Amino acid sequence: MNQSALVRAAVVSPYWTFWESSAGGPALRDDRRRLLSEAIEALGRSSGAGRIEVACEALLDSPEAADAVADDVTGDLDVIVVIICMAAPSTHGLGFLDRFPDVPVVVWAVQRSRNIRAGFDASDITSAGTAVGTPQLTNMLARSGRPHQIVVGALDDAPSHGRVARAVQVAATASALRRARIARVGQPPPGYACVDTDAEALRRATGIELFDVDPADLRRRWCAVDEASTDRLQREAEATAEIAVAWDTAGRRSLAGAAALEALDDELGVTAGAMNCHLPDLRFGNEVGVTPCYGLGRETSRGIPWTCAGDVLTAVAMLVGKRLGGAALYHELEVIDFDTDEVAIANSGEHDLSWCTAGPRPRLQPNPWYTDDPLTGASMWFELPAGPASLIGFTPHSAEPSGYRFIVAEGEITRRSLPESPTVGGVFRFAGEAGVAESWRAWAAAGVNHHSSCSPDHLGADVATVARYLGVGCVQVS
Repeated sequence: MNQSALVRAAVVSPYWTFWESSAGGPALRDDRRRLLSEAIEALGRSSGAGRIEVACEALLDSPEAADAVADDVTGDLDVIVVIICMAAPSTHGLGFLDRFPDVPVVVWAVQRSRNIRAGFDASDITSAGTAVGTPQLTNMLARSGRPHQIVVGALDDAPSHGRVARAVQVAATASALRRARIARVGQPPPGYACVDTDAEALRRATGIELFDVDPADLRRRWCAVDEASTDRLQREAEATAEIAVAWDTAGRRSLAGAAALEALDDELGVTAGAMNCHLPDLRFGNEVGVTPCYGLGRETSRGIPWTCAGDVLTAVAMLVGKRLGGAALYHELEVIDFDTDEVAIANSGEHDLSWCTAGPRPRLQPNPWYTDDPLTGASMWFELPAGPASLIGFTPHSAEPSGYRFIVAEGEITRRSLPESPTVGGVFRFAGEAGVAESWRAWAAAGVNHHSSCSPDHLGADVATVARYLGVGCVQVS
């Protein structure tokens, strides 16, 4: 999970003055305020939600009050967390939610008590009424088709805090995609229609802005990188990796390319990118003359995923995988092993150092794919660590009302090593019992192109939730 992402949340709780006459009068309101504050504190203590900025915290005791609270909210919200701890008319919560129709909703049905006390009486029905108040609101959300997640738990239950935090992070991922800006440097290579999409169709379906950057602009930035910036990235590389490149023209140009891409991302507010470097302004030109694979991987490691071949679709998949899984490797599924039910993963030189949480240091080397070029650009090499993993794809699809779908397959990176594989990769096994032939067939049949993103952990349910928030399809392959 991308812990650096700041999540801006409104946290509200429906309240009903009707119960004050039977539950201590104003003391009930004071108790609900304390419960709301305690719930926010619990959410803040959980690491699963990233860094949370509470933009709004309020009890909603009428539709008018909810509307007034909404008036005071400034700036974009990533998520609305509704803390439900009592029965209340659905109009109280909807008065706030309806003001922010595109913001994802997480409902936390929370009780302070963990059990039914021996002296259960009318006051318990009031003070622990989340099982009544929750469907009062969620019924109306379901009727209107508004996507939401429900988490249930006691206030002092740490696992439920983690579930709420995860729900918040998933919701915030959907918001991040709606505001994403994907830069495309160069059009895809001729014949690569499978990695492309119409920018306006993508924006209508998801909110994502796809914009073009002239390769000549990147070339100018690349050539303008000063020695101090290149020296800084050289020190960074030496602190990060085993160095198997020479700091000659090719090595220094690879570092300069990474610096140029960092500056472009920061200046243009890029969320993700897609590049075709096989152009006269870049790989085939005298001024640049090297592939930018190291820079693409460095930006992905920084939290701004970049793909090769102008693949804007896999850039979307990588955004989701990076935020939900903490790392996203741009790759292809290369070769099937029918005897072991495995498939080899590799790429053309991209990486994400967030995969390297333990084990040997990565190696910075001349990219083996381009040794016949006059200058061979640098790329990282390491093997993916064994453990649970997910493959994520994104594509236009005729069967989806939105025109788009995610495809996700859970499985594992196995312990099998491919030390002679030229670039970052490993071996993946699908989680299902059907065998690799059927699982890979289902993966291809779902419509994925030949590139996808690989992230740690099992993310199928979370990707499906992001898709529901966005209003696009999702197919899970086992």
